[in-house]
Amino acid sequence: MIYYLLPEWEIFSAYRGGALAHITAAVMHFDSSSMVVCPYADDTCEFGTERVLPIPALRSYASLKGRFFLPLWMTGAFFRSIFRPLLSKLKSGDIVWCLSEPFFAAALGAQIHAKGAKLIYHSESPITIYPNQSLFRSFSADAYIFASEAMRQEALRLVPDLGNTHSIHNGADERLFYPAVTGESPLNPVPVILYVGRLHPEKGVHVLMAAMRILQERRIAVVCKVVGSSFSGGSKPTAYAKSLTRDRPSNVQFKDFRVQTGLAEEYRSADILCCPSIFQEPFGSVNIEGMACGIPVVASRVGGIPEIAAEGGVILVEPNSAVELADALQKLVEDKDLRTKIALEGLSSFQRRFTWRAIFKQYQDVANALSLELAEVTR
Repeated sequence: MIYYLLPEWEIFSAYRGGALAHITAAVMHFDSSSMVVCPYADDTCEFGTERVLPIPALRSYASLKGRFFLPLWMTGAFFRSIFRPLLSKLKSGDIVWCLSEPFFAAALGAQIHAKGAKLIYHSESPITIYPNQSLFRSFSADAYIFASEAMRQEALRLVPDLGNTHSIHNGADERLFYPAVTGESPLNPVPVILYVGRLHPEKGVHVLMAAMRILQERRIAVVCKVVGSSFSGGSKPTAYAKSLTRDRPSNVQFKDFRVQTGLAEEYRSADILCCPSIFQEPFGSVNIEGMACGIPVVASRVGGIPEIAAEGGVILVEPNSAVELADALQKLVEDKDLRTKIALEGLSSFQRRFTWRAIFKQYQDVANALSLELAEVTR
């Protein structure tokens, strides 16, 4: 049995959950014996209650400001208490798959191993975001999974003694993200550039706004649609988000947050996807979603994005350069054949490398290796 352990802020929901909820739901579809442990869940992920273990106290913990600065001796006892329903279920050979919450791994690691179970720590965020990086030396996972090789290498630079590390990319649901049917693709009067994601400075939306202003000054006929909100799941606009809408050039439109089918339709209705991140993006799932929907991508050369682009489908540009971004977008806007060529390369790359079936196989390989190791020890 694999127990996927979500952090305190993550609701297990197709509509209200973030990336970690979506990843967990995707892989659970391939393993009918797995279970999610989370602060709260609704029924939108389409799993029965027998596959969901809610820990309501996590919701109170999530509201605690400064919780990342609390010492382990204080939080450890709390976590061991509230996770008693999980710990009581564990038996030899089980796996606790802890997603992006090192405090849980540090608090529960000894109890997990005492049960004869294994601990996998799965990082979807750079470990640099944690104020106390020595936290990662306070527990010993049986395997560490990072969403990109860039993240894995960064982690090893900061914590060189991590053992059994793997880089496994994220996937996208090909049942949801797929190209428009030939002949049914919308014929936009002018090409449409799409941005999908959080409206946050690190995502570089302001750089895209500047690039769109440059294209407007060059009299390039193009429209940009910005689909997103300040935080995942929709939220009230921050000062940054308000400044984007206030100062946008007239060739930019803002649309509300989308999920599931609504989001996939946005991809299929666009001609180009742009991911202008200016921070070390851990992976960048919007890029593979765009590739899966058969549109070319222009993205920043940061973090794990070059790994996505390794087999085509993406034009990479330097981050924080509105001129270079405008040049790349203009090249695609003015050359339909080039758009088609790059889109086909991206779709082919997605189908080979980024379907959830392909990603789950890599997860399964790690889990099977741990099970084999346990069998050899107990032989």
